[in-house]
Amino acid sequence: MLKEFQEYLTKLIGDLPSNYQFLLAVSGGKDSVVLADLFYCSGIPFAIAHINFQLRGEESDGDERFVKALAKRCEVECFTMLADTKAYGAQHNLSTQMAARTIRYTWLEQIRATHNLDYIVTAHHLNDTVETILYNLAKGSGIKGNLGIPAINGRVIRPLLFATRKSIDAYYTQEQLAHREDASNAQVGYARNWIRHQVVPGLQKLNPSLELTIGRNMVYWQQIYAWFEQEAAQLKHHTWHSDAHRHTIELDSIQNHPALHTLLFHWLQAFGFGAEQIAGINDAVLAQKQGKLFLSKTHKALLHQGKLIIEAQTPLHEEAILWTEGELSLSLHGQKITFSIYSKIPMPIPNQPDTAWVDGSALQFPLQLRHWQHGDSFYPLGMAGKPKKIQDYFTDEKIDRFAKERIWLLVNGDGRIIWVVGFRVDDRFKIRESTTQFARINISPLMQF
Repeated sequence: MLKEFQEYLTKLIGDLPSNYQFLLAVSGGKDSVVLADLFYCSGIPFAIAHINFQLRGEESDGDERFVKALAKRCEVECFTMLADTKAYGAQHNLSTQMAARTIRYTWLEQIRATHNLDYIVTAHHLNDTVETILYNLAKGSGIKGNLGIPAINGRVIRPLLFATRKSIDAYYTQEQLAHREDASNAQVGYARNWIRHQVVPGLQKLNPSLELTIGRNMVYWQQIYAWFEQEAAQLKHHTWHSDAHRHTIELDSIQNHPALHTLLFHWLQAFGFGAEQIAGINDAVLAQKQGKLFLSKTHKALLHQGKLIIEAQTPLHEEAILWTEGELSLSLHGQKITFSIYSKIPMPIPNQPDTAWVDGSALQFPLQLRHWQHGDSFYPLGMAGKPKKIQDYFTDEKIDRFAKERIWLLVNGDGRIIWVVGFRVDDRFKIRESTTQFARINISPLMQF
């Protein structure tokens, strides 16, 4: 096993291991003890790190003493940490297991960076990745969740992933090593333990070489996933448009893609959408259900005219803002709107969406800035003085539901709409030959829709 370990480690890092400094995460359990012994027998420079999570009372303290003694025998530096895991979990709303994991990797990286070490090393092995795959299959985590534990992930490497639990046990016995047993590993109340003690043995009756079979298949799955990621990235480059406020997916080019559902799952998971929601989005895309809205805890997705629009869920600013006479500018939740009066105007009148030129004498203060309401109507400039409901105007301009919520209306003191901000001035406030006061209203930055 020693030779296999050395070859696998060299393959992982692409160089001689003796050229690097490693930080081994050692719990005191059998796997991490074997890991430390393999490094020691290989003559590879390393240090040991151990966290006392204070979850098992005196047993946890005993684990710490054991690891310190192990480091002393190996003549390597030992870093230890005392963590109040339950308090951390309560503070950050995490399960005890997730709290321990977060503490573990955060602290390990701090030690690695502070002491200029090259890699963090954990003792995960092939059985661990088999259990991870089975767990993810049961929970429904998509393609990526079925790839197992990565052998290398940034500065974290796992050089025992080639080895089964059986081969680790054999090496442990052969070298007459000692370890600390965590009694919680035998408790089937934990999902991972239940898989280990109940599910895997049952599957091994079908295939005694279960771990090796899954290990070989995992290589294929990882390669398939790498290919899929390339394909998804290329499609995203051609179909996605993103800015500070939204992501827009052009659906025409992927509507009939054979892996549409998988693509959507791959893309939308990052926005908090679950498997059932993504299945619903996929069905809605195929059925071309325009106007269909989907909500995750953090984002919203809308089907609109052959596009899927994704935005973060942000509270709407429903309040109206009064603009009193004499005020030269107002703040609009990240935007700035300014007001100026001129005695002359450049001709022809500039046609800029961020600027409205209106008859200043027609304005009655205080003006009001608000979002549109059902029943709002105005007289769009250039439409022969005919009224139009704001909602119908939005539909004609193909403005989607999300954008509607952010558009401001500039309203006169008498209740008439002056400007659909960023779009159209009301005909009743247009510049006429008799106009002597030219009001310029500008908004910046103009939000893109």
